[in-house]
Amino acid sequence: MIDLASGGALEAAAWKIKNLEDFEAMLERAARKSDEQSRAHETAALVVYESALMKSGRPANEVRELVSRFKQTFEDEEEALTIPRVSGIMNVEGVEWFFGDESLRTLTGQLLGQFQHRVAQYNYIDEREVLRRWANGYDTRLFIRRRIHETEPIVGVVEGFDLRLMQYLRVAAGGDTVVPGPEISRVLGSLDVLNANARDDDYAILGAAESLALHLEIPAPIVGEILVELAARENLEFPEPPPDATEAETTDAAAAGDEIGEGGTDRESVKPSPDERAKREATRREPDRGDEPTRVQDPQAKDAPGTREEDGGERTAPSPPETGPADAPGQEGKETSS
Repeated sequence: MIDLASGGALEAAAWKIKNLEDFEAMLERAARKSDEQSRAHETAALVVYESALMKSGRPANEVRELVSRFKQTFEDEEEALTIPRVSGIMNVEGVEWFFGDESLRTLTGQLLGQFQHRVAQYNYIDEREVLRRWANGYDTRLFIRRRIHETEPIVGVVEGFDLRLMQYLRVAAGGDTVVPGPEISRVLGSLDVLNANARDDDYAILGAAESLALHLEIPAPIVGEILVELAARENLEFPEPPPDATEAETTDAAAAGDEIGEGGTDRESVKPSPDERAKREATRREPDRGDEPTRVQDPQAKDAPGTREEDGGERTAPSPPETGPADAPGQEGKETSS
């Protein structure tokens, strides 16, 4: 999913961002904004409602203002704005709550219905937690990683709910991801993370941004806010890492990749040190040390080779014991006559 310009592009990009003069201030602003959005999205039904209204193409501030008015109008201390209650309200209220667009009412009702079924599958779990688990769930990420979000069985199957809207809903629901867009694409391109032919690909933008967040060790929504702020700058310039720093970070990343393995959790593929490799090579060249595998041999076999004694001599195969009449069955205890 990620179309990198070079193998160490993500390491270099993380270094450039961390070494911006105002990085700490920018990080603080992004974290504060992300926290404010998280506290504003405490009601699951309103998170779904807001995400559906974003399809109108109106600015996010205008959408959130309408959602806030809806909450103030119908909020009740004795009855929470659960998904079933919000669905019932929207079925009887006018289209003024959808910017006068009947199709947005239909879309909102479909999304609320999908999550109402989802909530019913869990026992004693809050609606907001159900949304968060969906946003961060392995299955949800897998459908996006395979570029088939429209077959995702919760919101992907709702007609007209495209990838960006799905990502908006995931972020609002508490997902560790970003919303792909031209602003983020521009910054990732300036950081040489995306090739030119991938800058219009939302899947590639999403994958690169999430990978950059991993290298920065910062939650993806906060990284998304940082990238959007950087995109608003007229002169987008980054410091260049010194060659030795870039090489060291790339080497460390490669070593970490060797340790973790291709699957991300396999730590059996650790590369041996040069000394360890030399010892293994010496061992392979000395089969007499007993490190070579041996086959099980039948000591009674006539063609079985002798085994080596500890003193270096060769022990011959033992011969079978001699038997006589006294050894025959039933002759125990009987004396032989002379």
